[in-house]
Amino acid sequence: MATATFKFVPSVPTEGSDMTGETARFYGTITFSAPTDTYASGGLSPLAGSALASLGPYADRTPLAVYIESQIGSGLSYYYNASTKKLQIFGGGGSGTAGILEITGGTALNAGSFVVAPSADTINFEAIFLRR
Repeated sequence: MATATFKFVPSVPTEGSDMTGETARFYGTITFSAPTDTYASGGLSPLAGSALASLGPYADRTPLAVYIESQIGSGLSYYYNASTKKLQIFGGGGSGTAGILEITGGTALNAGSFVVAPSADTINFEAIFLRR
């Protein structure tokens, strides 16, 4: 199986961005390559031409924030690591003072061990960049 990649899919430009004030904001969804592709420890790389920088003006800068969430309550947490430019997926293992754990490298994105597999999740994002 191949290592999975992800893609930022911006909303329709007139609805998917906000260039008011000091920041530029982009909205949309995140999709993955083939459901049988596997997760890479440390996170997934973006598909060529589908990284944050491709969203539009100012998106080539380090983001102020990137918010990512499941819209169907998958129980998974998605985080964009700005230093590595990778998407990390976490789920399970958290209890008491212990944090949640990154999913295991080599796990297929459609594995039956998930309540809702990442490949079947509906994932929204908001990315915020400084305009000046």
